[in-house]
Amino acid sequence: MKQIYETTLTNLNGTSGTVDAENGFSVGLLPVLKADSTHTNPEQLIGSAWATCLNATIISILKAKNLNLKSKVEVNVKLFFDDITRYHFTLDAYASIESMDLEQAEKIIHTAHRFCPVSKLIGDKPGVTLHTVKYE
Repeated sequence: MKQIYETTLTNLNGTSGTVDAENGFSVGLLPVLKADSTHTNPEQLIGSAWATCLNATIISILKAKNLNLKSKVEVNVKLFFDDITRYHFTLDAYASIESMDLEQAEKIIHTAHRFCPVSKLIGDKPGVTLHTVKYE
């Protein structure tokens, strides 16, 4: 396997500060219930990473098939708290491809899920679901 990219992100203060990339990119953070339009949180970041990676992979498959169709991935992230197990969250992705029947779209979306690096990282664990839905 050939490495093609590496970066380091640093966080010094949890959700009360920033996460900084070595190239100068910086994202302001706030606790989950206080995030606003200029601050984010880990839940939004993991949802963004999966939505972007999965849709980019779907787009690459469509291009390889010479299909000039739009696709969309929405990821719903829910945070839960339990007195014993503490915090955990779920990820529910809803992916769609315009002008394509659900059966054909599902094949492409599930192929993309097998190849998307973020999908590989989060896997098919409990609390992670992928749904094929009609494009709107």
